[in-house]
This record gives sequence, C-alpha cells and structure tokens, in this order.
Amino acid sequence: MPVGQTLNALIVDDELNAISNLKNLIAAYCPSIKVIDTATSADAAISLIYNLKPDVLFLDISMPRKNGFELLNNLHYFPSVVFVTAYEKYALTAIKASAVDYLLKPVNINELRVVEEKLLKIHSLKNGNGSENYNSTVGNLVNMIQNPGTIRNISLPGNDGYNITDINDIIYLEGVNNYTAFHLLGKPKILVSKTLKEFEELLSESGFIRIHKSSMINIRHLKKVNMDDNISALMVDGTNLAVSRRRAADLVEIVKNHKI
Repeated sequence: MPVGQTLNALIVDDELNAISNLKNLIAAYCPSIKVIDTATSADAAISLIYNLKPDVLFLDISMPRKNGFELLNNLHYFPSVVFVTAYEKYALTAIKASAVDYLLKPVNINELRVVEEKLLKIHSLKNGNGSENYNSTVGNLVNMIQNPGTIRNISLPGNDGYNITDINDIIYLEGVNNYTAFHLLGKPKILVSKTLKEFEELLSESGFIRIHKSSMINIRHLKKVNMDDNISALMVDGTNLAVSRRRAADLVEIVKNHKI
C-alpha cells in the first residue's frame, strides 16, 4: 500500500461505549486506519456500507434484531471484515478458517496493531485480482455459521488472492519458519504466511494430527506408519514424513482405533 494512504473504517456495535473505546484505540495506535462513521444496528450499517464503501468493517457479532453474520448475509459488497466479539468457540473457528480476522473484547492494543498490519496486506490483495475471492471467503464464513459442524473449507491467502480449499484435499502441512506450506491432492502447494501452530489449533478437530515440529498430516491421506528406528508416516502422494518419538504414540493410537 502506498505510504500515507489510509484505510477508511466503519464500526458497527450496539454498545456506544464499545464504539467509543475502539474508535479511541484506533485513533491512538493505528495510523493507517481512519474511522469515517459508526452504526449501532445492522440495518443502519447496511445503508452506510453501500453509501460510504468503507475499506474495513469492525463488526460486533451479538446485536439485537440482526447479528453480525446476518448483516453480512445481506451484503453484495464486502469491506475487509474484523469481528470485535466475545463469541463462542465454533464461530471463532469458522472466522479463522475464512481468513477473516477478529478481536476479542476487551480489545488488546497489541492485537489491534497486528490486525492493522493484516488489513493492509488484505487490502493490497483485494486491489489486485482478489476482490471476488475475498467475497467468496466471506460467503464461505456465512455458510459455515448457518450450517454449523466441523470445518469443511479453509480460505488460504496467497499472492494473488484467496484460495478456498476443501480440507479433504489437504495431504499435509509443512512448517517453514513463520510460513506454512499446504501440500494438496493434484494441485500446486500453497504457501501461507502463518505458523503451523495456528493451523494446528484450527484443524486438530477435523482429522489432522501434528506428527513433528515441522509437519501436520491429514489422517485421511495416511497410507502407512513405518515403525523402524526412524518412525515415519507415508502419505498418499509418496511423501515419507518423519514422526517425532513423543508424537508417535498418539499417531499409532489414532490409526489403531480409527479415530478419524
């Protein structure tokens, strides 16, 4: 993003104190974000979004009449969305899987600064060919919230937009410093600027298991566990991945009991 350019933001929350607090924090700590308006209901926000076309939407989830997800379901134009919430676990998992960001109340200054950096990256992607893809990620989020269950798709930000990926297509994840490489069935790998630990927290209840400090596998695509001196996991694409000794027992137990 060009130096000096700012992102215009709209804050939507039914609590005036929450709006005031977030607005003050953004003014004090986020020089790249300018709050151009606020709304205390979803209906008022919808009108402002279409009239002002903000770059960013700071959105409370739990609001009377229409909640934050219902607001998104009424939009055709999507700003970059940041949920500001104290919401339950499944919603947060769905938000993470859709590459949409969130802040937990009360808002932490350091977390707000991290979100600002992410928003600048997202905005640069959307200014390229990624706008339609980003809209799809938000649509994916709304669908998951309306049809709760285990995560089925994950949105992976790349250099040219967002890749909405079926988790069944993921063979394994490989941690490379602060990046994670997704190795997929019949597709080129995707490199994402997030740590493997972040995806471990997201996918551990969806059939994935960490087998080493640098790798996590989709148990559906495991062909064999080699129990030689150097324990390894053979995947369907022929890759043989090292299994750390402290994680080997968990992997064997899952395979033995078919806990997939």
